[in-house]
Amino acid sequence: MEVPAQFQRITHNPIIAVKTPKAASAFRLLNPRRLAVTVLEPEDFFGTESACDFVFQAPDAPAEIYVELKGSNFPHALDQLANTIKLLKSPLQPKHCFVVIRRSPAMDAKTQGQLLTFGKKHRCIMHPPKTQHHEHSL
Repeated sequence: MEVPAQFQRITHNPIIAVKTPKAASAFRLLNPRRLAVTVLEPEDFFGTESACDFVFQAPDAPAEIYVELKGSNFPHALDQLANTIKLLKSPLQPKHCFVVIRRSPAMDAKTQGQLLTFGKKHRCIMHPPKTQHHEHSL
């Protein structure tokens, strides 16, 4: 899907910090090479809360990063990430998916299985859930 220009914000900042008013969680994308990064907020242009909070597209890295900031409800966060991947239909690879959550689920066999299945099904790298704050480097 081609995202309308008014919903794209391009930045070269070395640190791109995001958070939502609803979640106590935050995410920082470290961009030490100051590459062009397009920041998307899918809920704004899809008009649905079934999309994740942020997508970062960095074609020169190359990378595409999907982020859902949650208070709780890890399974719903996975649904939101999956819906966004399906709706965007972006060819950019690799895709990295993150859930930053106030209360992280236990990393038991069930959660590990969910992460593995999600990654295979959506052809992405599904990172384990992080609590409160997380940062990732391009």
